Amino acid sequence: MPLVIAKTVLPDASKFYLAVGRIFGIGRAQGLAIAEEVGISKEARVADLKAHHVQQVVALINERYKVGDELKRSIRDDIVRLIEAKTYRGRRHSLGLPVRGQKTSSNAQTARKFKRHQLYDVK
Repeated sequence: MPLVIAKTVLPDASKFYLAVGRIFGIGRAQGLAIAEEVGISKEARVADLKAHHVQQVVALINERYKVGDELKRSIRDDIVRLIEAKTYRGRRHSLGLPVRGQKTSSNAQTARKFKRHQLYDVK
């Protein structure tokens, strides 16, 4: 039976640190750090884990990391805060344009395309 951590299914056949990297908010490097701290080998598969290792990993992730829906909610709240404060970054987010200073004359086609669909999607 596949292991589920933070509403993410970890496949039994994959290596543990790579599988933990699938959780939103945890990458491969942090997955490797978690595995080393709990005492799980780099080569260990998810199916080979013992119950106490799984409990340690879940406790460590809940204690130290903001992952999954909690992280997504936090990111969304930060963007809403920027929009409500009417900052430059907030305006760029609300217009669907690049936020971090990229030029838009020749790049940002994807953002501009999505903006166009949103503007003309009036019912």
